[in-house]
Amino acid sequence: MAISKKVVNDTISFINNIFSNNSEIDLPVEIENIVKVLKIDLVYYTFEEEISGVLVLNGSHSTIGVNQGHSGVRKRFTIAHELGHYILHKDQGSMFMDKVLYRKNSDDYNVKDEKLEREANYFAANLLMPEKAVRKLFAKSKNDFYDDSNIQDLAEKFEVSNSAMTYRLVNLGLIEF
Repeated sequence: MAISKKVVNDTISFINNIFSNNSEIDLPVEIENIVKVLKIDLVYYTFEEEISGVLVLNGSHSTIGVNQGHSGVRKRFTIAHELGHYILHKDQGSMFMDKVLYRKNSDDYNVKDEKLEREANYFAANLLMPEKAVRKLFAKSKNDFYDDSNIQDLAEKFEVSNSAMTYRLVNLGLIEF
């Protein structure tokens, strides 16, 4: 399932607006500050383990809830993911709840859910690992990115998980899976 041109354009537009004043993007991206600037409340909450986060839209008031028990990199990705729902999907519902693993065979998961989740993940990856910054660091590096420790070094610069960094490098065509 491909990401729609509208989602790609909306994501690029948002990222260009966020980083418009900087020719250099400071890493890691300060996701909590971005949420604060947008006047979205950010709450760390004790959710069940499988719940990563939630976005609640209540008129002009919005709240992102994040599972406080998850790792720092997971929390950052969850915030960016929920922000993706806010930017891309706020006209499609008033609440988005994200679980660590959706089961395609479960009754509460459908093709629309899969599409929305993929789009929010796309948004989060692009925001936390901006293409320009990833390409620049990749080009400057002499490392073998088929070595997990080198992926880890790059992931640490962006404060994302190794798997998120690996997928980003693959999706940008910098390495093959």
